[in-house]
Amino acid sequence: MAARKKKSKLESTVRKGASKAVEAQATMLEGVHQVWLAGMGAIAKAQKEGPGAFQDAVSEGLKLLNRSRSTAEKMIRDAFESTQESVQSRLDSARDQATETWDNLETLFQSRVQKALQQIGVPNADEIRLLTKRVAELNDNVKALAAKPARGRAKKATRRAKKTTRARRAGLAR
Repeated sequence: MAARKKKSKLESTVRKGASKAVEAQATMLEGVHQVWLAGMGAIAKAQKEGPGAFQDAVSEGLKLLNRSRSTAEKMIRDAFESTQESVQSRLDSARDQATETWDNLETLFQSRVQKALQQIGVPNADEIRLLTKRVAELNDNVKALAAKPARGRAKKATRRAKKTTRARRAGLAR
C-alpha cells in the first residue's frame, strides 16, 4: 500500500509540473500574440499618421515586447524550479521553442517596421550617410566654383567700367 501511495504522489507531482509547463507555454503564446498584434497596430498607425506616430507605436511595441518577454521568462523560471527532473526537459524544450518564437517574431517585427518606413519614405542609415557625403562634396564644389568666377567677374567688371567711361567721355567730347 505504501509503495502505491508513493507512486501516485510522484505522478501527482509530475502532473502538476506538466500542468504548470502547459500554462506557462499558453501564457507565453498569448504574450507572443499580443506582441504580434501590437506590431500590426503599429504598422497600421504608421501608415495613417506618419513617421511621428509610427515611432510612438514602435516604442510602445518595444515596451510591450520587453514586458511580455520578462513575464514569460519569469513564468518559465518559476515552473522550472517547481517541477521534477522529467518536467525540466519539457520546460527546456518550451524555453527553446519560446526563444525561437521570440527571435522569429523579432525578425518579423523588424522587417515589417523597415518595410513600413520605406513605404512612408523614411531613408535608412546608409542612404543618409550617402546623402550627407554627397551634400558635403557638392558644397565643396560650389565653393570652388564660386571662388573662380568671382575673379573672372571682377576683371570683366573692370573692363566694362573702363569701356563705359571711355564711351561717356567720347560722347561728351563730340
